[in-house]
Amino acid sequence: MSDNPALSAHASMPEAGAERRLRAILDALPDLLFEVDLAGRYLDYHSPRTDLLAVPADVFIGKTLHELMPHATADHCLAALQEANTKGFSQGCRIELQLPSGLAWFELSIARKDNGPGQAESFIVLSRDVTQHVLAERKLQRLTQLYAALSQCNQAIVRCKSEAELFPVICADAVKFGGMKLAWIGVLDAATGVIKPVTWVGEGSDSLSGLVIDTSTDASQGLGPSDRALRAGEPYWFQDFANDPTAQVCHNRARTYGWGAAASLPLHRRGQLAGLLTVYAGEVNAFDEAARSLLLEMAMDISFALDRFADEADRLRAQASLRESEERYRKAFHTSPDAVNITRRSDGLYIDVNQGFERTTGWTAADVAGKTSLELNIWRYAEDRQRMVDALHRDGQCHNLEADFCRKDGTVLTGLMSATLVRLDDVDCVLSITRDITDKKRADERITQLAHFDQLTGLPNRSQLQARFDFAHQLAQRSGEGLALMFLDLDHFKNVNDTLGHSMGDRLLVQVAQRLSSALRAGDTLSRMGGDEFILLLPAVNEEDASQIAMKLLAVMHEPFKMDTYELVSTLSIGIALYPYDGLDFETLSKNADTAMYRVKQASHNNFAFFTQEMQTHSARHLQLNNAMHFALARGELSLHYQPQFSLQDGHIVGAEALLRWQHPEMGSLSPAEFIPIAEDNGQILAIGEWVLRTAVTQLKHWIDGGMAPMVVAVNLSAVQFRHPNLLTMVTQILDEVGLPPQYLELELTEAMAMDNPMAAIALMNQLHERGIRMAIDDFGTGYSSLSYLKKFNVSKLKIDQSFVRDISDGQDDKAIVTAIINLAASLNLKTIAEGVESASQLAFLRLQGCDEAQGYYFSKPLPVAAFEAFVQAQQPVS
Repeated sequence: MSDNPALSAHASMPEAGAERRLRAILDALPDLLFEVDLAGRYLDYHSPRTDLLAVPADVFIGKTLHELMPHATADHCLAALQEANTKGFSQGCRIELQLPSGLAWFELSIARKDNGPGQAESFIVLSRDVTQHVLAERKLQRLTQLYAALSQCNQAIVRCKSEAELFPVICADAVKFGGMKLAWIGVLDAATGVIKPVTWVGEGSDSLSGLVIDTSTDASQGLGPSDRALRAGEPYWFQDFANDPTAQVCHNRARTYGWGAAASLPLHRRGQLAGLLTVYAGEVNAFDEAARSLLLEMAMDISFALDRFADEADRLRAQASLRESEERYRKAFHTSPDAVNITRRSDGLYIDVNQGFERTTGWTAADVAGKTSLELNIWRYAEDRQRMVDALHRDGQCHNLEADFCRKDGTVLTGLMSATLVRLDDVDCVLSITRDITDKKRADERITQLAHFDQLTGLPNRSQLQARFDFAHQLAQRSGEGLALMFLDLDHFKNVNDTLGHSMGDRLLVQVAQRLSSALRAGDTLSRMGGDEFILLLPAVNEEDASQIAMKLLAVMHEPFKMDTYELVSTLSIGIALYPYDGLDFETLSKNADTAMYRVKQASHNNFAFFTQEMQTHSARHLQLNNAMHFALARGELSLHYQPQFSLQDGHIVGAEALLRWQHPEMGSLSPAEFIPIAEDNGQILAIGEWVLRTAVTQLKHWIDGGMAPMVVAVNLSAVQFRHPNLLTMVTQILDEVGLPPQYLELELTEAMAMDNPMAAIALMNQLHERGIRMAIDDFGTGYSSLSYLKKFNVSKLKIDQSFVRDISDGQDDKAIVTAIINLAASLNLKTIAEGVESASQLAFLRLQGCDEAQGYYFSKPLPVAAFEAFVQAQQPVS
């Protein structure tokens, strides 16, 4: 080095210029330049292309390849360094890196650098971005593979004969030649609209197990390519399958099996969706425009094959159908159950007949060969044969000709014939088919009988009666004459069924129908409606005529009906409605006649009555109450009033009778005498009776718990309740649930109820007595009690009916009856209670005769709960 500064400065100027030129050259290089040691540690870096760096330079300087790159990539780079260390240079090492901008590929050129004596060697690495080159190579490879797959697909289409044979080959070729990871084909179920995989090849095929593609798939979680292709009806492509946000549900599978891209293409058969071809590629963005075009062409070729398979299947079916048709014709001719025969048109000679002809007519093929139907006398009536000939001549065919034919044995059958002109072996013939409808004709006649007549009596039924009424009604309108409709009902017919059985009841109905019919005019119509009800239509009658006919019908019923060893006497209740006064149509007249008939039954039986407007009003009231009763409980319209019962010994209250009240919002306060019979008739009495019992027991328990002196609550039983098998269980259960001791409950039943079935009453009374529940006979003296039964009744009290109490102050007979009842009860160790006490004189007489208890308006009317409580609190003993 020179000691002269001027010389030194002059010498350094060329070196500085050379360094600038070298840096300019390095900056101009499109590649990355690194200096690394043999261990792969970054020592230096130079390049203006910072966009190609995976991490900034200040981050990777001083770090090794393994600290910055995937392990496999770092190993690959170290192998190239070793080669450069050995040979002095290395070329062609290609690596793949994930940059912020995406995946990139680099090709490395490495040269060993001599750093002078005593210095460790380093390596200059020139890293060239070859991403576009790699992508171009891969695209070319994909296209080459897809072309190969398309070629194989076309060969398979030519070679294969069915979908089952073609589909596996297509999938295998897509994987083997097309470079796909997985390929599968799903077929559409036309009935359900669902696509299910039928064949598949490649990695991840286990994910197809149980796969179902349909439009009901939840789209909120993202859909796969097959779902989207099915919904859109067109191909769908996922270029980055593992990261596309619209395919979230598929991301895990895509990463597991290495699926970079996915596509699904609809397959068609004769223009209709037939299935899907779905493929998965290992690379992202695998389906560029060229790849799409090839896959679309493959899908079109497969669809063409499906059309060809369908055409071939149709052709084979047509051939098979033709063969089957010929065979069917032969079988149909020879095995048809109908009679089939072929005759020559020119002369009528039989050419052939089938087994059905032989079986139906009795004539064999040998019998009829060379003969005509005229020679065999097959047609019963010549005019029927002529009708067939005329139809063939006019129309070339004859359809559904109903005619009678003669069998070989001389018996007659009814047949339904169809015939047509045919040409067989250049000969004009007549092909005839005849079905034996003899049994059908009988069945039709029987059906007509069943449709219009009662099976038991043979009388017209309601539909036939309606038709006859319509006819009579038209005549009455034109002529101005009247007509009558009668409702007839047998009195006490239920007793016959219950005692002698329904078969005997049916026999009685038959005889009744015959006897009534014998008493009618020729134009009258007697119809049975069912059970023991009949309707009689009387055309051209007035009120006097109807009365005479009704009396005649009642008279013919006087004679007993003799059946086996029995002589049965049966009477009628008859209701009559007259046209036009009581109605202008069948429904109105029949309804009004029915109303009149029920009024006869309620009044007397064995009589007749004409309909009146008063009956209509009563019937409407009955219907209104009946309907309202179904809602009375639910709407809280029912309540209980309590009438106190007094001891005549000390004047204290000993009990209360619970009495039902109904306060309707529109009809007001309704009498139990009016609505209780309706409740018994429609079955509501069971629910109402249970409510009354539960309410009364609960109320008494509440009073006792509140400090009121214990007393007995009396509850009336209806006949329906008393006969119900669940009565004992229901009463016991209510007492148990409420917690009321049974001795505080008294059940009242009328004398008539007890005597209706005395043995059953005795059994039930005994069971109630065993449970400590009291029983009382209500309205005693109004029935027909047998003293032998009365002494067996396990009751504690007889209740003297108010009809006897009312006149005991003046009437000697009533005094005698009341006295007798009290004495009878005393002799049987029973208590007596008089109801309807309204005066001091009545009370005095009862007390004098030894009556135990009394109730009535003299003491108090029936009171609601609050009023009863106040009455009890203010009550002093009755003197």
